[in-house]
Amino acid sequence: MNMKVVFQDYKEGFIDSAMLDQMISENKIKMFVRSDGLVQVGEKPVRGSGGRYDGVERRGSYGIRDYDSYSCKIAV
Repeated sequence: MNMKVVFQDYKEGFIDSAMLDQMISENKIKMFVRSDGLVQVGEKPVRGSGGRYDGVERRGSYGIRDYDSYSCKIAV
């Protein structure tokens, strides 16, 4: 599923949600939109940092292995 993000250079775009963790860890994402609004990385808890989850994994890569080979749509 695509999600709206703001990259470190403040350009907006869309990425596959399965790539979010990797792109955050590589410091490529400044902000992203989730159900409760815009989240600035480092300001609010993001995936995996808020507690323990014992449920079924709902996110999948859908065949995407590396975000460099995935084309992001960037709004100008």
